[in-house]
Amino acid sequence: MDHRAYLGVLDYFVVGLTLIISTIIGLKFRSKNTKDETSKEYLLAGKDMSMFPVVMSITVTMLSGVTILGQPAETYRYGIQLLIVCVGFPIGTVLTSYIFLPVYFDCGVSTSYEFLEVRYGKITRCTISGLFLAQMILFMSVVLYAPALALSAVTDFSLEVSIIIFGLVCSFYCAVGGLRAVIWTDVFQAGLMFLSLIVIYIKGIGEGGGVSEIYRKSAESNRLNIFEFREDFVKRYTFINLFLRSVLGAMAYYGSSQIEVQRMLSLRSLNRAKSALNWSIIPVASLVTLCMVLGLVLYAIFDTCDPVADQIHTGVTKYDQIVPYYIITRFSSIPGLTGLCVAGIFSGSLSTLSSALNSLSAVTVIDFLKPIFKSRLSETKMVYIAKILSFCYGIVCICFTFVISKVDSLVAVNNTVLAIVEGPVFAVFCIAVLCRKGSQKCILFGLLFGVVITAWIGCGIQISGYSYPPLPLDASGCPKPANTTYLLQNSTIACNNFTQCLSTSLPTIKNEPFFLYKVSFVWLSTIGFVATLFVVFVTVILTGWRHNAIPPTSKCLSPVARFWIKGTNFETQKNEQPKNSEEKIELPAL
Repeated sequence: MDHRAYLGVLDYFVVGLTLIISTIIGLKFRSKNTKDETSKEYLLAGKDMSMFPVVMSITVTMLSGVTILGQPAETYRYGIQLLIVCVGFPIGTVLTSYIFLPVYFDCGVSTSYEFLEVRYGKITRCTISGLFLAQMILFMSVVLYAPALALSAVTDFSLEVSIIIFGLVCSFYCAVGGLRAVIWTDVFQAGLMFLSLIVIYIKGIGEGGGVSEIYRKSAESNRLNIFEFREDFVKRYTFINLFLRSVLGAMAYYGSSQIEVQRMLSLRSLNRAKSALNWSIIPVASLVTLCMVLGLVLYAIFDTCDPVADQIHTGVTKYDQIVPYYIITRFSSIPGLTGLCVAGIFSGSLSTLSSALNSLSAVTVIDFLKPIFKSRLSETKMVYIAKILSFCYGIVCICFTFVISKVDSLVAVNNTVLAIVEGPVFAVFCIAVLCRKGSQKCILFGLLFGVVITAWIGCGIQISGYSYPPLPLDASGCPKPANTTYLLQNSTIACNNFTQCLSTSLPTIKNEPFFLYKVSFVWLSTIGFVATLFVVFVTVILTGWRHNAIPPTSKCLSPVARFWIKGTNFETQKNEQPKNSEEKIELPAL
């Protein structure tokens, strides 16, 4: 039975217009004189961007279609406790602006990984740059899957065709326009994201019975569980794991990942970069809150008939499809409105995808190709190669997306992909800007240990298939055909009487997974961070903690660390000069 709806002519027009406008923006900001276009202009927007577009670009790069589709689904199943991230990430954002950004501007680097060569050496820089490339390719695949899922759920377009169309359009305007075009398309797409969510809210609140009724149903179902301080490593979401994850995640994303650092480096001064990052807290918190609370609105609407449980009538097989399902069943009678909402969903993913493509080409050119070819790589050739790489990375992303489309939860896989590298790499950056000690060998050993640990646990979690039980979902209000098999809360239910189905389930025989594979994926980044810090500090102590110390006034140290060291009576040796200090390394100019 085909449950998909068909977009009207006006809906197709709105979706197509969104793609066309994004492409036009890319062409508009394309350098008029391609022969004289510099890598600084293409990869860093000439370092003369104004603050507003950068603030919006930081916002939509942080969020994506995974947020719009996945977060409401998580709140729908597990409650509003996810909103704790709005407490943690502002703290991490402010800390980043004072700890990490001053170091990058003082050292005059063009990528965050270029700083690692100044601090430790080329091997560290290349290793972490390589990890970033692998991480972003997988991350982009998850991000691209979200809008494709939205469109395939509402039209007769296949999932594969949607992935190819969105991927190619995004790759094209990103390759043509560079960072300046990506930032301005982010502004346009951010507006669509907010607009589509507002439209859904206007309809949803009314259908859910109003704010008071939505609150009542959420409270009765225990979905207002925001302050649950249960210390349980297995429980999917707790106050502690969400708070730590959001603080460390914000600092890691804004302070070490090139995808965000590149936006802040496009501003001409440190003060403007700090302001842009801190101002981004408001739109990020607004979007996150809208997406989280939307899950409660949808629960109030579907409180007696879960769409996944009633998939024989709804066609909804994954909870990540609930938002698209609501859109097509409520807005199909209004020409153009379905198209607008779908455009808002994939705009979130296209903005993140284009940012990732641009940062991938920047890292490849600056951190790998330029050091190898040096003077043989002219500015014109560098820009030309960066454009080709942007498009090629888009093709690679499309290929990987077909694999990601088989997953069950966008949020879980998205967090797992990010956490495997995020925690260990962020630990390296923290040591680099906050500690004077630490050799390249110690750093690489700790990094390897942290990545292996998080990859082992993360892959084990996904392969084991273990999922913490969600909050109760009701299907008593669904149609009640006889002799039907239902899927309710991940349990296969077969019976003749539907009421009986709510309490009778077929027994499943499944081996108990290894205890670490039951740990919530939210802990992965924190585990990798702590494991890397521990191993690095132990190896530094064992190999001689007084060696490889940089001067207390080094630009590689954060102003916070310099202030702390200045306030202590620590006696420094005159010959404590790093092998790879900023005074001995000439950074490749952009």
